[in-house]
Amino acid sequence: MNILLYDMGSYTQGDLIYCLERQGCRCKNLMYKFRNIYEDDFFERKFSMELTEHHYDFVMSTNFHPLVAKLCHKFHKKYISWVYDSPINTTRIEYYQYPTNYIFLFDRLDAEHLCSLGVTHAYHMPLAVNTERIQKLTITQADQNRYGSEIAFVGQLYDSFLPQFLSAQDEYTKGYINALVEAQLRVYGYNFIEEMITDDFTARMDTYFSGFEARFDTNNREELIRNINKQVTRTERLILLNMLGRTHQVTYYSNSKSELLNHLTYNGTAHYFTEMPKIFRCSKLNLNPTLKSIQSGIPLRALDILGAGGTLFSNWQPELSEYFTDGEDVILYESMEDALCKADYYLKHDKKREEIARNGLKKVVSEFSYPTRIAAIFQTAEVL
Repeated sequence: MNILLYDMGSYTQGDLIYCLERQGCRCKNLMYKFRNIYEDDFFERKFSMELTEHHYDFVMSTNFHPLVAKLCHKFHKKYISWVYDSPINTTRIEYYQYPTNYIFLFDRLDAEHLCSLGVTHAYHMPLAVNTERIQKLTITQADQNRYGSEIAFVGQLYDSFLPQFLSAQDEYTKGYINALVEAQLRVYGYNFIEEMITDDFTARMDTYFSGFEARFDTNNREELIRNINKQVTRTERLILLNMLGRTHQVTYYSNSKSELLNHLTYNGTAHYFTEMPKIFRCSKLNLNPTLKSIQSGIPLRALDILGAGGTLFSNWQPELSEYFTDGEDVILYESMEDALCKADYYLKHDKKREEIARNGLKKVVSEFSYPTRIAAIFQTAEVL
């Protein structure tokens, strides 16, 4: 098969191409970053020329790209997208509704949401990890000395425009949203923020809106929900890291440093291919609190940890619980208090923790490989 791939700079693109070519596919990868995800004259000319002058059986990308969808529809070409982000931006739902689209989403609830909006070809498809690449990395004693930690966290602390924006709101609105954040912090496995932010509520907020046009639009309900979820995630991560760091050695890798975590070791960002797998394998526990907008799916970072042979220490998540067993393949906590108790326990029981890491690796090798996932995608999209 001849496949035209669009690449916006995804970390997983190399693994995708490697797997496709191993299966005998011929791939051409176009890497380009849009100035506007809906209109870009240069890209449209380039992409149209590619589809006109060469034969491709279909177009494929990681994540869904509206402009690619529009052009594939114009040229009657199937467009397969495998989405690892959540939430998805559906403000321009017409781009998702082209019959040439075949959209595969790692979060089951996102897939169901698209179907409810009239998207014909929206499917649930968990993500994959290239354990073959990761396992080629050699862990030296120097690596163990450098990356070893009782608890490691690799990820964003997240910034949200919510605190700045709330300063322009009345006391009722501030109290309502702050209460939502506090309540969601205590609930795992179910996100109720979306149903609590109605169109009427966002309209009410807009009456107090002033001076934030360039950064935040209250008319966009999805953007408001996204920022609340970011605020919940940021708060949870800071609290967890702070609490765990009081009694354990915690190292965090992020694009920003927090003064609230001065008692922790901060090591800046970690390179996805050369450093992250070593961190995951050398650390005793790998903390991975899920971004709150991911309602059911298994995030890519969780699979990265497991695929590196690390011990995944995550909040309870519906699909994590569905595909893995707590205490056998992964370690899941159901509250912050539970996280503290389980960290204490597993850091005192090395053999059990190491067995969990081995079982987790075996499961991703057998059930979350690229060949398995791609075969399922191609069969569903009827391109085999």
